[in-house]
Amino acid sequence: MVDAFSFRTAHHFGNAFASQANLRYRVFVQERSLDHTAFDELEYDIFDTPGAMYFCWRDPDGVVRGLIRLLPTTLPYMLQSCWPHLAGGFGTPRSRGVWEVTRLCVDRTYDARVRPRIMAEIMCAVAEFCEQNGIHTVIGVSRKHLVEYFLRDGVEWLGPTEIIEGEPEAAFRVSREFMRPMWHIKKFKISTPCLNQAPDLVREIAA
Repeated sequence: MVDAFSFRTAHHFGNAFASQANLRYRVFVQERSLDHTAFDELEYDIFDTPGAMYFCWRDPDGVVRGLIRLLPTTLPYMLQSCWPHLAGGFGTPRSRGVWEVTRLCVDRTYDARVRPRIMAEIMCAVAEFCEQNGIHTVIGVSRKHLVEYFLRDGVEWLGPTEIIEGEPEAAFRVSREFMRPMWHIKKFKISTPCLNQAPDLVREIAA
């Protein structure tokens, strides 16, 4: 299962919030040597707000080994704030039905037998969350080969490719019906549901 939480519900999942920030530190600051804001081996940015949702794959010891952060476009988000020119004619939406995927990462030091299914399970959990909350489109900025490795149909690239933090990246959007990595679900026999939220969670998407 993939644990999903916000600032308001993170307490239901022990140290998962700190653990995801530490994974981000190890992946983005230590491994990729990116100039990201960090403190005490925890990476963070201005988009870590009460509106953000964190989808965390944790090992049996509770350590976060994979992450997607989902941002509502009704609040400031990365494509809008940092790279609006990559959105092309699609523009930068502000809609309760459109959210942005960010901070995708997997711990490359984790068990190689399990690691290939981690991001696929997280993506399934994101798709389930979108279905439950009326989110019809996910957008993001990423390397094309990474997105198309998981999502082999339905990805629309919105504008030009640009070198971002040393890698060629572009903006994309995906409709809800194409959010599940179907090839990986079949290959790794991923069973659903994958989404685990706090039992008392009553979510109100940021207006």
